Order: sequence, then structure tokens, then C-alpha cells
Amino acid sequence: MCAAACEQVKLDNVRVPAANLLVGEGKGFAIAQGRLGPGRIHHCIRSVGLGERALEAMLRRVTSRKTFGKLLAQQASIQMDIARSRIDIDCCRQLVRRCLSSMLHPRPR
Repeated sequence: MCAAACEQVKLDNVRVPAANLLVGEGKGFAIAQGRLGPGRIHHCIRSVGLGERALEAMLRRVTSRKTFGKLLAQQASIQMDIARSRIDIDCCRQLVRRCLSSMLHPRPR
């Protein structure tokens, strides 16, 4: 599964007329970085959702599949995998929340 499609664009020897410059020569990277912030957090949020879906699929599988006469969900190693997945997803969610909060309420420097 993939959360989003990404592509790469490379521009060499590009000339932009002075009238088309937004804030002046050499400032394009700063503008691009400023615009990427909201997009990046969106991808993070989508990734957390994708992790949740994967965990749900894992839970469906381990509660419906038997090996050696026992549900997979009854095996300690599987329970550890489920617990680790839940912890990882919750940690990612908390990091995204903290990042979003700092974007919405920046601290003075």
C-alpha cells in the first residue's frame, strides 16, 4: 500500500523573467518550504490512518486464522506484535498532533 504518489522534477538552466519573481531572486526555496509544511502534515495524518487500517486487517486475520488448533490471536508472539503496532501507531499520532500544534501555535523565538 502507498499513502501518496510522489514524483521528482529537476529543472536545469531555467530563467525566470524578473516580472515573474514572487519575492526576489534566491527566495524561491523559502517559499517552497513554507508551502510544503501543510502538505507534509497531511501526509503524516494519512499515514497514521493507513497504520490504523493495517492494524484492523491484522486483528481480523489473527482472530479468524487457526494454527495448530489455536487462534493466532492466542499466541504470545502475535499478541506482542499487536501491542507493538498499537504503540507505534499511537506514538506516530502523538508526534503528528505535536507537530500540528506547533504549526498552528508557533512559540516566539
